[in-house]
Amino acid sequence: MMMKRKAVTLLTVILLVLFITGSVCAENLTMQFHSNNLRDGYVHTYFSLSGSISYDTIDAIKNGITAKLRITFQLTRSDGFLGLAQNILREKVESLTISYDVWENSYVIEKEEPKSVYNIEKAANIVQKVNEIISPIVIDVASLDTNEEFLLRAKISIQTIKLYPPFGIFLYFFDPWNYESNWIYSQPFTIKK
Repeated sequence: MMMKRKAVTLLTVILLVLFITGSVCAENLTMQFHSNNLRDGYVHTYFSLSGSISYDTIDAIKNGITAKLRITFQLTRSDGFLGLAQNILREKVESLTISYDVWENSYVIEKEEPKSVYNIEKAANIVQKVNEIISPIVIDVASLDTNEEFLLRAKISIQTIKLYPPFGIFLYFFDPWNYESNWIYSQPFTIKK
């Protein structure tokens, strides 16, 4: 009887933790691809980011931790299993850092290449500003076969805190400060000139 109570109590605590973590997290960041335009051997891909950065991540940034936002784009052939990506042909990574300026009372977004700095007053506007900064993405396709079908895929990650073993095991089970999306795929497209 005592063993059943402990098991029920443990199960209740686990479910409570899962419920709390699910309700604290913001809507996950994701992306939607819109169109691809070919100009002078480059594909200009237009997309939009949606969702928001979690409250815990924003709180960590506001308390002095710098977040690294990284969006990895990969151009691939679409002839993989079930039409999924195969053979990475091109890769482009957009890296941004997000910090908080106490004196200006604003969030600071820095883009590495080309070096540029943007100030945002509200945390709710960060995703919109990131979208403005990096869209459209431009990828060189001059040397690729124009008769093939291609896919573009993207992965979004935010890193604020990194713990090394043995402490990193805690972030494996509960990590409200870092985020990584699954691969997000565009529709297949061709680059006929």
